Amino acid sequence: MGKILKFGLNLSYVVFIAAVVIFGAAVALSVFGKAGTYQLFVVESGSMQPAIKTGSVLLIQPTNQVKKIASPVLMPVFEKGNIVTYLAGKNPVTHRVVDVEGTAGQFTYQTKGDANKTPDQGKIAEKQILGKVILTVPYVGLAVNFAKTQLGYIFLVVVPITLIIYSEILAIFSETRKILSRRRREAI
Repeated sequence: MGKILKFGLNLSYVVFIAAVVIFGAAVALSVFGKAGTYQLFVVESGSMQPAIKTGSVLLIQPTNQVKKIASPVLMPVFEKGNIVTYLAGKNPVTHRVVDVEGTAGQFTYQTKGDANKTPDQGKIAEKQILGKVILTVPYVGLAVNFAKTQLGYIFLVVVPITLIIYSEILAIFSETRKILSRRRREAI
């Protein structure tokens, strides 16, 4: 039974450390905002429900990357139905494109949150659009937002460091006991 308990504790420890590393990476990416040329955002409102839930993490393909794929140049970069993230002032907003207007590279986009009854006010210029949503991971953003709090910092930094130090102290005591036991046997 002791071996099973030890195995379970070791497995729990490894899973915990892996979770801390994953959340730490997600927090770092969300704080610094970029993963290569792609950006990560945490959804703060329910305007895109049910397609995108509050607390989801979004991976955004930047507009310049979407342009490389889109052809020809005279066509709009984004299409009706695409979910895009754009800047409304300084705040990023993620909504669905419901209409595209314009000609020859001068396109504007009408957007609307899926849960909203009316489209967003005003048209969005292509230069305002940060990029297209290519991946959503539900609820991970809740953990990322938690990690940015003081309690989250304690949970993701202080607790793991304490566990690692405790584990190392136990290993040192165990090795010290083995060495002392070996010396006693050799002395006899």
